[in-house]
Amino acid sequence: MTFDLSIILLIKNGGRRLELLMESLERQKFSGSFEIIAIDSGSKDGSLEILEKYNTRIFRIKPEEFHHSRTRNLGAEKSKGEVLVYLTQDALPINNDLLEKLVNPLKDPEVAVSYGRQIANPDAADVNKFFYSYFYPDEKKVLSKEVANNPKKFYINYIYVSDVCSAIKKEVWDEVRFTDDVPMSEDKDFALKVLKAGYGIVYEPEATVYHSHDYSLHSLFKRRFQDGSAFSNIALEGESGFFGRGFKFVTEEMKFLVREKKFLGIPYAIIYNFIDFLGFFLGKHEKYIPGFIK
Repeated sequence: MTFDLSIILLIKNGGRRLELLMESLERQKFSGSFEIIAIDSGSKDGSLEILEKYNTRIFRIKPEEFHHSRTRNLGAEKSKGEVLVYLTQDALPINNDLLEKLVNPLKDPEVAVSYGRQIANPDAADVNKFFYSYFYPDEKKVLSKEVANNPKKFYINYIYVSDVCSAIKKEVWDEVRFTDDVPMSEDKDFALKVLKAGYGIVYEPEATVYHSHDYSLHSLFKRRFQDGSAFSNIALEGESGFFGRGFKFVTEEMKFLVREKKFLGIPYAIIYNFIDFLGFFLGKHEKYIPGFIK
């Protein structure tokens, strides 16, 4: 049996958020058929029981076998749908037409991938609410192969290229696949390959999910160090304008905090951004950092 969509979830201890996601998927008003595939990498919190309630095809792997690219490829290999929809376990659809909105751009034969809009959770910190509003705009974007000519600029300018909420024609995944040895930012690497192969990509802001992370300063530094390392591995050519874009972001963030009268949040935002940029900068140049320090 084949389906119009295969929804692929990567699961580990999804908890209450996972249950909300599954409830939302059950309410989706989608004109076609879909299956749900979950790749679980060692849940111990009842996630498997939640998935079983919703007629999910579950595949289990060992925690040490999880890999952002290879595990997503595994989900695609197990799928029976013509379109692959990737959702992270903490991405919560805001409306019941998420699937319809997300896959609608793929009706264009020139378009191979679509990405949805991420909106910060209602209880997110102010710095995160601004981050997601800034980098996930409400204007539709259509990307063609020309934007892939400068990988560094692509990586910085198109943050919304994310498999937190994405749809991919399976025939294109068969051709391109996620790169098995990319440790992080597999979505950016995949998008670059799709564009270079001559396919179009659409950012569809009407396909919306709640998704954000309130990092501590310590976890933020670690995450951004990993992002910077991935950036240096994927975007090997071209100019990024990293600091110029960073300065513009901080300036707009300060305006946002003032406009919202969040004056007490300004000192924390300055520290938060410093840690963010420091982690990314050091990650970009990790090859010069001795192993024992890393």
